[in-house]
Amino acid sequence: MPRVVVEGIAIQDGNVLLVKGSRGLTKGRWSLPGGFVRFGESPAAGLVREVREELRVEATIDELVDVRAKLGEISRLHWIMVFYRITIDGAPNPDPDEIAEARFFPLEEAKELVSDSLMRTVLSSL
Repeated sequence: MPRVVVEGIAIQDGNVLLVKGSRGLTKGRWSLPGGFVRFGESPAAGLVREVREELRVEATIDELVDVRAKLGEISRLHWIMVFYRITIDGAPNPDPDEIAEARFFPLEEAKELVSDSLMRTVLSSL
């Protein structure tokens, strides 16, 4: 059964927000903010919830950017990844149980830093 995850692309002044996980599959790895969609939850609502829980800021969905599917490079699971452009209200204040660090990077640098190939592909399409 596929796992549905949502990813937020927050861009401020030409810089993209990346987060470094503090546990799980993203521990020590840079990625876009996001996470799993819960049963009965829409992808957009799931992303807003994940950003609130992990970064303690409110997010607004601006637009759907892409939907991709892949087999996990590490997990060997089937992933459905939904990417949205988002606007966040305020400075990220990461929950240390989930996120070790959150920073904005220039787009070109963000593409190099993200550990996931699909995230890299989607960022390259911006």
